[in-house]
Amino acid sequence: QKRLLNAPDESLPGDAAVRVSRLMALVWQQRPDIQQAFPLDDPTRRAALVDWFFTHGIAEMRLAGLVETPAAPGTRGAPPSRSAAGTRTPLHRPPAQAPAIRKGGALPFGVNLIGSARGQFGIGEDVRMAALAMRAANIPFVIHNVEPGREVCQGDDSVEAFISDGLPYTVNVLCTTGFETARLAAAEGTRLFDGRCTIGYWPWELPEWPEDWRHAYNLVDEVWASSRYTYEAYARSSPKPVRHVPMAVSVDPTTGLRRRDFGLSEDRFLFVFSFDILSSLSRKNPHAVVRSFKRAFRSGNEAVGLVLKVMRAAPGNPVWQALLEEAGSDRRISVINATLSRGAVLDLYRACDVFVSLHRAEGFGRGIAEAMMLGKPVVVTGFSGNMDFTTPGTAALTNHRMRPVGPDEYAFASGQSWAEPEEDHAAWWMRRLFEDAGLRQRLAQQGRLLATA
Repeated sequence: QKRLLNAPDESLPGDAAVRVSRLMALVWQQRPDIQQAFPLDDPTRRAALVDWFFTHGIAEMRLAGLVETPAAPGTRGAPPSRSAAGTRTPLHRPPAQAPAIRKGGALPFGVNLIGSARGQFGIGEDVRMAALAMRAANIPFVIHNVEPGREVCQGDDSVEAFISDGLPYTVNVLCTTGFETARLAAAEGTRLFDGRCTIGYWPWELPEWPEDWRHAYNLVDEVWASSRYTYEAYARSSPKPVRHVPMAVSVDPTTGLRRRDFGLSEDRFLFVFSFDILSSLSRKNPHAVVRSFKRAFRSGNEAVGLVLKVMRAAPGNPVWQALLEEAGSDRRISVINATLSRGAVLDLYRACDVFVSLHRAEGFGRGIAEAMMLGKPVVVTGFSGNMDFTTPGTAALTNHRMRPVGPDEYAFASGQSWAEPEEDHAAWWMRRLFEDAGLRQRLAQQGRLLATA
């Protein structure tokens, strides 16, 4: 991709010494001030554009990570020699914060929510909860639906009435990842962005935003972070304003299901953990939940059970198969591999006694927040986004140590770290909550108060 960006734009004229690269052409297309200063049909101004790009543009637009400089100057976008480019010509009166997106005042106030409105996965829930928040605040809005991959079920029609083909309002809120925002820009061009203020409400699970994807900041005017943890990740690198905007969470939906509807025992104390294979098995870390449960209840005679609710588990996934084998060796562990409605998932939480998440990192931790709002005590790793609402006295926080993210564990994670929860400590908490009804009640009550505040 970098080589392609730095190759000459063959649609533009040029000589062998000075060629405009595709990346330069993209910058030229986004900046009316540059178009006026460097008309591409003038050979002298075309050379001046190349000179300006290397002397001012790369730093101004924060493009250093995208520029490739071969050994031979004057080719494939490398800085031209002074003889080839002529006198260095800085762009006069450059804007201090040149926006990548042009603003306009013709559109009415309101919000275009952009995301997977029907998708039954976490990012889909993000846009649906944003819609709920807009309704509560009486803010005009529509939803511009983004089709997810084929592996994602699209059975949630709760916001169908708000889906629109148009983008009628002056503010965009992108309830997608930063990666997906870049893909949308590539697929749809400037149509989504022109004349609007664009906000990236991007989920992210690691301590820093990847350096290789910092160009995504150029597509938005500001970034919203659902947790303080994610806020810090973006604030370390973003040239745009970053705001902490906690995620909306609702636990109203229900389908009226009970334990028997899920095939669960009526006379056991049940722990539950819910996760999506698409969200990374390494990050969600269900193996630790299974091992901690077995350590907590070694005798096998206790009236307890563990429910693993999973979506999109593929039979050919060796990590998933290893988890099934580990869980299958204990008859007290139930696995529900299905895509359930939102109400059914919440009913499963209602039917169980304790929610467990021994994640290595969470951007926000919606499942944890939902369980707390339903009045369930939670056993969770004391790290990352959930620490906004899981505090000592409101949650059973599991000790952890930090370790590097493995090369195949998470995308764009090179050089970053996440938590490794202490399974013995998690097992201790699970045993205590099973045995101490008073502790369960106190954690559940305080957790619900904090999560619903």
